[in-house]
Amino acid sequence: MKIYKFLLFPFGVLYFLVTYIRNKLYDFNVFNSVSFKIPLIGVGNLSTGGTGKTPMVEYLIRNFSKNNNTVLISRGYKRSTNGYVRANSSSTPDSIGDEPFQIFNKFKNITTVVDSDRVRGVSKILIEEPKTDLVVLDDCFQHRKINLKISIILTTYNSPFYNDFIIPVGNLREQKNNYNRADIIVVTKCPELNSKEDLDHIRKMIKPYNYQNLFFTKIDYDNNLKGDTQINLDLIEESILLVTGIANSEPIVNFLKKSDVDFEHISYSDHFNYSQNDINRLEKNNNRLIITTEKDFQKIQLLQRKNKWVYLEIKIKFLENESLFNSLIEEAITS
Repeated sequence: MKIYKFLLFPFGVLYFLVTYIRNKLYDFNVFNSVSFKIPLIGVGNLSTGGTGKTPMVEYLIRNFSKNNNTVLISRGYKRSTNGYVRANSSSTPDSIGDEPFQIFNKFKNITTVVDSDRVRGVSKILIEEPKTDLVVLDDCFQHRKINLKISIILTTYNSPFYNDFIIPVGNLREQKNNYNRADIIVVTKCPELNSKEDLDHIRKMIKPYNYQNLFFTKIDYDNNLKGDTQINLDLIEESILLVTGIANSEPIVNFLKKSDVDFEHISYSDHFNYSQNDINRLEKNNNRLIITTEKDFQKIQLLQRKNKWVYLEIKIKFLENESLFNSLIEEAITS
């Protein structure tokens, strides 16, 4: 353990005690959780950011909103507004948050809501949209005020929760054995090539309970770039600029390297709030094609640009047992 992490250890103990006591109060029904008659499917994690919640949420919406009146409820991380906000044509990334804005623009057949109080969010949307028959909740594993029909937690291949420590020593929001509250565990961002031994080792380390199902996914990028123009990545011959403001840029960097694209990478912090000065500085004295993430493009497209900006659309791909995953979700919705 690095020296600075050692110095933070007492704060980690304090954080552990607070989260431990809070969870036990829920476990022993001192604090009550609210249930709803419609199916609530939650996507979350034990650690802070970067596990791939948005691609998983989009997967659920893409596959299950066709036959269900679906609502997405997110807290709207780093938004400027407070309380319950329903996304509409006037919404911006600033007013509802990066990821909800992206999903609102992408999936016109669903309703998107942001509210840090998930119980209030579900209660209000059921009044506004009484025909709702599926609610997907983003980043809600620690939100124990609400009972979920099925709870999905994500952890990355390279930084699994069982190797992590609690905040601020590590990135865990609560103790690692609380994964027992999940119904489904998904190991995300797996490399292209995985041996059976690698996956079996992770299964052994996680030790899922009999009632839990464990899945493995990888990131899958679309070579057909979208944005200010449409172009196939394979047709790019000139040097490009990659701009990212996400928690972990490694997957997109590795993808471009494997695609044999010549690029320079400028990385900002997660949920970076781009200004016009940032865009001007990035475009200064060049007319290069600029590639960014889909989440970043949602904000960048609202600013003035002289270069062409495009983004790589990200999806998840199951390494195995995708049909089982879908059947578990379908059963949760219909039962």
